[in-house]
Amino acid sequence: MLRLSRETDYSLLAMMYIADRSDGRLAYRKEIAAHYSIPREFLAKVLQKLTRHGLIKSFRGMQGGYLLARALDQISLADVVDAVDGPMAIVECRKGACLCPQEANCCVKETLADVQCRIHDLLAGISLADVRRRASAGRARLHQVEAPHP
Repeated sequence: MLRLSRETDYSLLAMMYIADRSDGRLAYRKEIAAHYSIPREFLAKVLQKLTRHGLIKSFRGMQGGYLLARALDQISLADVVDAVDGPMAIVECRKGACLCPQEANCCVKETLADVQCRIHDLLAGISLADVRRRASAGRARLHQVEAPHP
């Protein structure tokens, strides 16, 4: 099954939480962990990866926290996936050095390579700003349904 890792899922949630601090206020690991019920130490590792890849800025110390390193429309889902899980590979032979015993006779690798490129391109074409817009639209629809009718 093709799916995002839990680390990637948590990193996307953390990025959106940090993005909601658009007024320049720092987001704190403790707050993010509590808001999404993510174990703090696991979240710390995710935040380190995001920082190392230049997606967020980390500020140390008693008043330390996190800010986005770039604007929401400049960070794609592919950026986050690549930062946390490394380059995407839907099959082992697409990861680099292939140890597959079927390598010489494989009749599907080119098709799977194309599928992998299309998935990556799709993720690269969706920014965190797009994610925010979709989430806001979903919340607006939910509030319309919940609103009492006169």
